[in-house]
Amino acid sequence: MQPTQTLPPGYQSSGIFDLKSRKILIGLNVVGILLVLFFLWFFGLIASLLRTDLGDGSFEFSGISETFGVLGGLIASIAFVLVLHEAVHGAFFWIFTRHKPIFGFKGLYAYAAMPGWYIPRNQYLVIGIAPFILLSLLGVALIPFIPLKFIWFLLIALVMNASGAVGDLAVVFWLLTKPSTTMALDQADSIELFCI
Repeated sequence: MQPTQTLPPGYQSSGIFDLKSRKILIGLNVVGILLVLFFLWFFGLIASLLRTDLGDGSFEFSGISETFGVLGGLIASIAFVLVLHEAVHGAFFWIFTRHKPIFGFKGLYAYAAMPGWYIPRNQYLVIGIAPFILLSLLGVALIPFIPLKFIWFLLIALVMNASGAVGDLAVVFWLLTKPSTTMALDQADSIELFCI
């Protein structure tokens, strides 16, 4: 099956993952907080195994300018990983459709989407999980090589990418319960599935 802008005959809606739903947003935020805690532990453990020079993990600030520098670095790390995460989604949308996806922000989340395109389940699984896997692997690969003064920014970026993928992971798990012939329609703030 290939992505298409026309829903094939015989397909009917089999559910919608609506990010405008308050219930879904609350659930994602609760799970996201738990994922932050888990990935702090997980990536911290990996870093401690790959780096012997981490010390006890504490921060020391020698002044107000250094404190603002660290805060700026954290904000920049989070913004960078957010943009990179959506760019990976967008790259895979383009690989499968050969059309430019849309990007944007709605409230507190960013998105890449392909409105008007019905994408086969297995391709949408790749689109959904790619940033979580690729950026996590890239970040872990950088841990042994990045200068120590930047390691905390990398770890924060890893945690934010992985825990911020909570919506992607929810959709991926939902898709795995559907037949391989399922088609996904991503409208930025909702994903609707269609089955025969």
